[in-house]
Amino acid sequence: MSDTAAPIRLADILSAASSLADFRLEPVITMAHLQLALRVVLGEAVLEDLGGGASPLIPRRLPPRPHADVVEFARRWNERLGGPFVPIGPAALAELRAELESPPA
Repeated sequence: MSDTAAPIRLADILSAASSLADFRLEPVITMAHLQLALRVVLGEAVLEDLGGGASPLIPRRLPPRPHADVVEFARRWNERLGGPFVPIGPAALAELRAELESPPA
């Protein structure tokens, strides 16, 4: 992220993860979606690089639902940051990224 880029917020990451799952017609938003979403939000990847997706014109049965791990991650980070729209500072972003990149317990 460059110094002139808009600050990253938890809402950006969560929204991108939801969009990725929906784009791929996957029924569940997973921690893997959060990892990819962070890369997209940071400008390290673009949707086209992440594999095939489906047009938004294709009817969906239901929107994707978050896995329990994703709900817990969002709750914990929302509480820690003070809300989903609060900019994430560099130290917190490094910790968030490390958590997403660590293998599940």
